[in-house]
Amino acid sequence: MRFVDSNVFIYVLVKSPKDDYVIAKRILQRIEEGEEAVTNMAVIQEIVNWLEYNNRRREIEKLLTAINSYIAMKKAGVSWSDMIAAIDDMNKYGLDFVDALTLQTMKRNNINEIYTNDRDFDRVKWVRRVWK
Repeated sequence: MRFVDSNVFIYVLVKSPKDDYVIAKRILQRIEEGEEAVTNMAVIQEIVNWLEYNNRRREIEKLLTAINSYIAMKKAGVSWSDMIAAIDDMNKYGLDFVDALTLQTMKRNNINEIYTNDRDFDRVKWVRRVWK
């Protein structure tokens, strides 16, 4: 099982850059076909925030409906204790807060692979970044 980061969804939304769009589309297609994956509420909120910031509010319902349709993708919650623990990972690995929350979800679900092209995760030795 792999974690799905926000950039996978955003590349599909914007259909750009071309190579990343093709990879992201392929990842979501595998999940649609039943590959088990997980994302969390912080990642989903990050995408919603991105849509609002870019004046694309009308796409929020479409996004949430699409994410909901991925039966094989678990949508994990984020707890207060995850938020507090994320502070240590922010400092330890130099990550932003949502990426540090991603690590908490990955730890809790025994996941060590992530679908992302975010190279910040390369600083975390136990995480393998997958972008294909």
